Amino acid sequence: MKLIQFAGVTCVSLLLLLPIQVRGQDPLDTPADTLLRLEDLLAEVRTHNPLLQASHLEAQALATRSTQISALPDPSVTIAYRPVPILTARGTIRSQWSIEQEIPYPGKLGLQGSIADLTADIKRFATASLEEDLLLQVKHAYFELNRIQQQESRILAFADRLRNFEEAAATRYEVGAGVQQAILKTQLEKNSLARLQLELSIERRTATETLARLLNRPVSTDSRVSVAVEALSYVEIDAIDLLELALDQQPEVSALGTAAKRAEEEIELARKQFKPNLRFGITYFDVGRADVPPTASGRDALGINATINIPLQRNRLRAQLEEARVRRSHVHARQDALTTSLATQVADLLNQLRGEARQLELFEEALIPQAETALQATLNSYTTGRTDFLDLLDSERTLFSLGMSYDNTLARYLRAAAALERALGVNSLADLITR
Repeated sequence: MKLIQFAGVTCVSLLLLLPIQVRGQDPLDTPADTLLRLEDLLAEVRTHNPLLQASHLEAQALATRSTQISALPDPSVTIAYRPVPILTARGTIRSQWSIEQEIPYPGKLGLQGSIADLTADIKRFATASLEEDLLLQVKHAYFELNRIQQQESRILAFADRLRNFEEAAATRYEVGAGVQQAILKTQLEKNSLARLQLELSIERRTATETLARLLNRPVSTDSRVSVAVEALSYVEIDAIDLLELALDQQPEVSALGTAAKRAEEEIELARKQFKPNLRFGITYFDVGRADVPPTASGRDALGINATINIPLQRNRLRAQLEEARVRRSHVHARQDALTTSLATQVADLLNQLRGEARQLELFEEALIPQAETALQATLNSYTTGRTDFLDLLDSERTLFSLGMSYDNTLARYLRAAAALERALGVNSLADLITR
């Protein structure tokens, strides 16, 4: 519980993704065939990612190993023919037929099969972990596309206003009511927007190619695909023992727990290697009649034999046992490291979410409304001639910059929320409401 207290995850406020309208750009009017939905992409990566499919296939292959190694060895059959018969008291031995079966010491085969099953389980957990990592990458790329989409929309809207400003500034300059500096400033802003558009187009292409790689799709030639992210609502809930939740849900934790069980059984198997294996056999002797001795009636014979192998190489067996014990200690050390890592990671992500949420709240409730009010006041003053064009342009630029910063902050919040979902092993933070 000390680690849980250290993580600071008891009774904290989480920000959940719930549909309400927030300050920002209106959703684009996008055709349905170009709209990418996050839930569809997440479902697609589960079924189409080749790396994930390969991991699933490997897990399936490992699941068949238990049956292979827990079965008894094949029996051996020996047939011996005597071209020159051997004379015995019962007659001449013409041939002999024998079958032998090795039987490992009781418990060895069962332990080998159990270890194989646990190895397959570990691979399944590793596959689940890989799936969670791929889903996180899809979410990050999707949220990046959302940021780019919103900022492109802001740039287009600001560029339209700048064109109107440039026309107005040129008209005022022609009639001697304005200065050339206003025109130059407007042109400079337009060039800056063009640079931003170029940067965003490169980032959009990168995010699109990332999604194509994760979904095993060809890169789309249509770079205008759109995304839709639900807006944010700040809902306070009591998150009870989030670290305990992570330790219960994380596939990495389950994999290490299974590895610990496997290590214990490997130790038990190493102990049983000190015990001998057995071999039982039955031999049938084909006996023919002979003239002498008088007892050579030619009656066939049957023999039963048993063999015990003696494990004399004790040093090898002791080294094998010591290796199994060291591997158990290795797994326990990894479990401790993972617990500490999860505690610090959950605490850090919660702090990030709280910080980004405070910034979003500041944008929505103070900065952007104040900038809008200041812009409206400047516009009123400009239309009545009480302020100049440069003040109006500066107010527009301030509102535009705040909007761009809001989009960046929202993207960071969404990425942090996705990372927390990954750390907790849940599909969505909204799932915690029903717990």
